[in-house]
Amino acid sequence: MSEPEATRGTQSSIYMRMSSNGSYWCALALVASLASVNFLTDLAEPRGTVWDESYYLTSTERYAEGVAQFASHPPLGLMLIAAGDELLHPNRSIDTRPLGRDKHADGRVIPAGYSFAGVRLAPGLFAVLGAMTFFALMYAITQSTVTALVFSNLFTFENAFVTQFRAAQLDAFQIAFTAVALLCFVIAAKRQQRSSPALEAGLGAACGLAMMVKLNAVVLLLLGVMLILRRVSMGWAGTPRRRLLLIAIREASIIAGSCVLVMVAVFAVHLRVGTNYVDPTTVAGQKDQQFLSQQYREYLQGTRPLSPSVIVNAASDYLQFMAADFEGTPRSDANASTPLQWPLEHGTINYRWDSDGTRTAYVQLVGNRVNWILALAAPFAALALLILQWRRPGEPADRVRPAGVRRPLLVMLLIEYVAFMALHCFLGLFRVMYLYHYFIGLLLAFTLLPLVFLEAADRWPAVRKWQTPALAGLTALLLVSFVFYSPLNFHRPLTYQQCEWRNSFQHVVNCRS
Repeated sequence: MSEPEATRGTQSSIYMRMSSNGSYWCALALVASLASVNFLTDLAEPRGTVWDESYYLTSTERYAEGVAQFASHPPLGLMLIAAGDELLHPNRSIDTRPLGRDKHADGRVIPAGYSFAGVRLAPGLFAVLGAMTFFALMYAITQSTVTALVFSNLFTFENAFVTQFRAAQLDAFQIAFTAVALLCFVIAAKRQQRSSPALEAGLGAACGLAMMVKLNAVVLLLLGVMLILRRVSMGWAGTPRRRLLLIAIREASIIAGSCVLVMVAVFAVHLRVGTNYVDPTTVAGQKDQQFLSQQYREYLQGTRPLSPSVIVNAASDYLQFMAADFEGTPRSDANASTPLQWPLEHGTINYRWDSDGTRTAYVQLVGNRVNWILALAAPFAALALLILQWRRPGEPADRVRPAGVRRPLLVMLLIEYVAFMALHCFLGLFRVMYLYHYFIGLLLAFTLLPLVFLEAADRWPAVRKWQTPALAGLTALLLVSFVFYSPLNFHRPLTYQQCEWRNSFQHVVNCRS
């Protein structure tokens, strides 16, 4: 757990270590198993909509019918939800066509006996993939299977992730792609000045995929910018300027090109899936029809083939719809919160509750208290360690020692976290924001934690001496906190008193008698 493997070679050997390390694959299988229990069991419950599911049920039906449509978010997450429903197809014996006639489905439109397992399948699967990727990310940082397994619990046993990712909502997809982007970034950064086209292409593609779920993931492109700037700065003293410029242009082209390529590919698939003209007799069709350009109309009417100009015009139409929807978004809401409140876990949301008269089952967006305290401390601890290293340097950190790579990673990920918060503080001036908009920031804070831990262990012998008990204690606290709040995430019935116990440390739920 003290990084014994990290000094045996450069990052280029990480793949060989993973392939030959049986403990790594056993740990990865364990993460997959635990995540499957948390994110994939009993997806049909509760038998009613959870938060924005009422919007995504309708888009799923239109995809099933092959009807063209616009939505408030880019189409990738919506298509993945629809693909999961098509794969499981639990409602084959029910007439679900009324769901696609509006942009929002209230309880009266949802047919009796409708199963939500299909629309919730893909988010659950991507949550499991996200947990596995996060473990790989922790291993890339720590080079220790056991330490990576401990820190991977931050994702697997995050209560807020459980609530959000078990529902037919978009965040599981975006967080999984964000984890891939961070993994590519960390491995590429550890390669120092050596180019890694596959990793840079992976970083750009993951950013593009995350943006095609929700556009706020555009902040992830800063990772690519910082990666290029670091390599340029490292070669500034000994590499000709012209060569540095060419290298920077090449790497920027790879990242930007792969990002744009996957975005175009996703939108092209969206157009191929929805080839039927919007139904002007429905509310949804009337809304979408207002934004159809002539070229896109002709494509849907079968008089023009799919071409780059059709893709460009249809994408422009989609963006206009999103802009109009953004303008119509309210500035405040009873469940809203501000970015500065998010790290404190203020703004928990009750998605639904069901009572039998004695006990009430909740679906509550509430986090793991231990996780969120650690995530709150991580950016401040990272900054403090960096200032301390500047004011009172510890052992010298050359380029072949782990700390020589770790500290730049700490700086860059801290900058990324600050950029994320700044962007969302800006967005919060124009639209209502909710606690789940913090999830990318939360994942960044989780990624800072092992870097902080290892940096502290390098600086203070006492931390190195007690790191095993510390990690064991962290795991125990994290699991206890998860179990304590889990009834609110898994829709488990609670009495009023049992519910109020969950407010012991911080008010997170309005209990119902």
